Amino acid sequence: MRRRWLLLTTDFPPSTGGIQQLLWKLASGLAATDSVIVVAPAARGDREFDRQQSIVTVRVPLLRWRVFSIAALWIWALAATIRYRPTAIICGHAMMGPAAAVARIVGRIPVVAMVYGSEVRSPRILPLATLTMNTANRVVTISRFTASEIKSHGIAAESIAVIPPGAGGEQYDCVDAGSTNGHVLLSVSRLADRYKGHDMVLRALPLIRGRVPDVRYVIAGDGPLRPFLERMAVALGVADAVQFVGEIDAHELDAWYRRCDLFVLASREEASAGGAEGFGLVFIEAALRGKPSLGGRSGGIPDAVLDGVTGVLVDPQDPVAIARAAIDLLSNPARAASLGAAARARAENELSWRAYIAAFREVLDQTLH
Repeated sequence: MRRRWLLLTTDFPPSTGGIQQLLWKLASGLAATDSVIVVAPAARGDREFDRQQSIVTVRVPLLRWRVFSIAALWIWALAATIRYRPTAIICGHAMMGPAAAVARIVGRIPVVAMVYGSEVRSPRILPLATLTMNTANRVVTISRFTASEIKSHGIAAESIAVIPPGAGGEQYDCVDAGSTNGHVLLSVSRLADRYKGHDMVLRALPLIRGRVPDVRYVIAGDGPLRPFLERMAVALGVADAVQFVGEIDAHELDAWYRRCDLFVLASREEASAGGAEGFGLVFIEAALRGKPSLGGRSGGIPDAVLDGVTGVLVDPQDPVAIARAAIDLLSNPARAASLGAAARARAENELSWRAYIAAFREVLDQTLH
């Protein structure tokens, strides 16, 4: 018997982002054997995108004021609950928690809530996240770190399931990443959060260049911090070794992953700003290309990068430690290749989308019994 899942979210393609990608992969994977209905905001290009999917997507028009848009999403979510009578509801974002809570309490429909970590660090979203988690049958999160954050808000450990996000499955045409010679360090993220650690890698770069003169630091992504980082590179005297490639498409990003010698993201925890890496899907994307990673020992990164096995973890606040690790891997290609091969094997076997969907199905099955 085909079951029917109703996914409620404020983030869904064709808008871009890690949560959008995860929820799309989840919905598409579940739709292989069951019916999936998604309630999501309207977005530019959504009609063309939706036509290509095996899921039913209910698009909610965005209103001028955000609060009214969220209220409209709740109303449409409840209408979809009545119309489609789902087997269970997947609450893909804390902002959809009130609608899921009503369906759970009034309609007695099982709810699985998805929590990524940033919600429980945001004073603005925390009340909705708490409501969502307290009324859900199960809570799915992305790392042991985010699970510990959830437990600190009074959620029972037995109701939490940790399922690391998947990666891979896309095929790209070969694209030349450019004529960059020498050793390449690569970071990939939106340039909007200081906790991502680009500043510390820049501070480490003069030390790295002292031992690896041809090193180049490529930063993929864009955002409001870019001017600050560009000025910092100039002040440190490494501007000629730093390349900002901006926001790039998937094909060019794939080319840079393949071109780099080492992926680096020295994310740190910033309690005052509520910043931390919940998992770090970009580490897995690099691993799928056989690349070792240098990461900050913070947040959920230890679940994404196994220290000494698939990469190296260091104190993200210590530029000297970052430099030492980078120099060691860039100067020892055999060790880097060994770590990269282990990273790829783990990504393909343990952290694929296939594994993610299977684990999520198991949580849904447990919720229904």
